Amino acid sequence: MSNFLGLSKGPSLPLDPDGVMEDAVLRTPTEAGYVQTRPRYTRPRLMWGLNYNVLPDSDIAILKNWEQVTIRNGSDVFTWQHPTTLVSYDVRLAGPVKYSRTGLPTLSSVSIQLQQV
Repeated sequence: MSNFLGLSKGPSLPLDPDGVMEDAVLRTPTEAGYVQTRPRYTRPRLMWGLNYNVLPDSDIAILKNWEQVTIRNGSDVFTWQHPTTLVSYDVRLAGPVKYSRTGLPTLSSVSIQLQQV
């Protein structure tokens, strides 16, 4: 299992130290207007959103290579350390990494969604 990258800049803060609890409830509406519910999983999972507002192209190249080769487009699990609490979690990408250009030609913004395994 690999580790999350050490980029030249940390993620934008505030970053929720407790993460966001994944919705783990199955809901089934009935014709009478009631809703039946049951747990979807045996344990809850946490999710975090990481945003990097300004990353240079060198970091973007490293991040894209790590995403595509090391964790195989997000299918592999990796270890991520929360930047403020320093607690380590085994996570995977909850979706593709989103890249967008800022107003400057050599800088990009990145958005990453992590899901606890």
